[in-house]
Amino acid sequence: MRTKLTAALVIAILAAVIVWFSGVLTQHIAPGVKTDEQSYRGATHQVELSAINVAEVVPGQVIAKQNTQVSARVLAQIERFLVRAGDTVKQGQVVIELDKQALQSQVQQAQAQVNALQASLTQASKQLRRANELFAQGLISQNDIDVATANHDNLKASVEQAQQALQQAQIALQYATIKAPIAGRVVERFAEPGDTASPGQALLAIYNPQQLQLEFAVREGQALTLDIGTQRRVSIAALALHADVPLVEVVPAADSGSRSLLMRFAAPQSAKLLPGLYAQLELPASSRQGVLVAREWVHQHGQLDMVMVVKQGQLQRRYVRLGQIVDDQVEVLSGLSPGEIIATEAQPAAL
Repeated sequence: MRTKLTAALVIAILAAVIVWFSGVLTQHIAPGVKTDEQSYRGATHQVELSAINVAEVVPGQVIAKQNTQVSARVLAQIERFLVRAGDTVKQGQVVIELDKQALQSQVQQAQAQVNALQASLTQASKQLRRANELFAQGLISQNDIDVATANHDNLKASVEQAQQALQQAQIALQYATIKAPIAGRVVERFAEPGDTASPGQALLAIYNPQQLQLEFAVREGQALTLDIGTQRRVSIAALALHADVPLVEVVPAADSGSRSLLMRFAAPQSAKLLPGLYAQLELPASSRQGVLVAREWVHQHGQLDMVMVVKQGQLQRRYVRLGQIVDDQVEVLSGLSPGEIIATEAQPAAL
């Protein structure tokens, strides 16, 4: 008897579960999409196709038209730097001083050599003069005159050579004081006091901040359409700087690897502009039709973009995919079609 009751109870439980999952006890909802639409009576804008100018963006950089590396011209130890990176210098200003002791010693030795030879030349001149007097009196031979003349001429040549060596030593001593060849701003120091400077070794880099340019490698097809003076749009993202500037220089040779020409544009006026900053050049490529809407009509919803659309008098959210920004408008790639109505005053919170 107990076994029958247990079996009946199990069957009853199974029947109840089957009824529950079959939905007999649940309320049925008619098929269809339920929206949270509401009426809208504010300002609207009808979407239309607009011409969109497609621009080709060329990367480039800011360069200094006038820049130089200050190098040593003699072998000497660096005594001190008078400037650091970022300092502004004038043309002819002393920027580096080298150790002068060895160079001064060379000047003194050369001067002593000149003095010694000059004394010998003075003595040889006197001897030549006396020899000419004795020869006129018939007391010495022509050979004696020739010997005295040769000795005098050799000493005269030696004096001239020593004077040139003295002049070179004096010039080398002047090279120990290194001056700025141009007015500008110090970019970098390549050595420090105590280092030994060799001839030709770069010690300092200077550029003129008043003569900056923007340099771009432009593909051949676009480059050949540009002439000197042509205005084009450039951007420097780090400074949020945008300006139309003229083409000022073209390198008259194409790069065979990238098939491009190096082109330089005038730099926009800005006290914060520095060599090496990333720049972009906008070149018109083509024109196409697309949907443009004002940027303020596009709302953020998490990671998605949407606009508020009016359909049959009702306000709806419409998620869209955006493209390029054109001035104060943005292109809508999908989600919005020409002829549809945008609620320009509606906010997402209204729904």
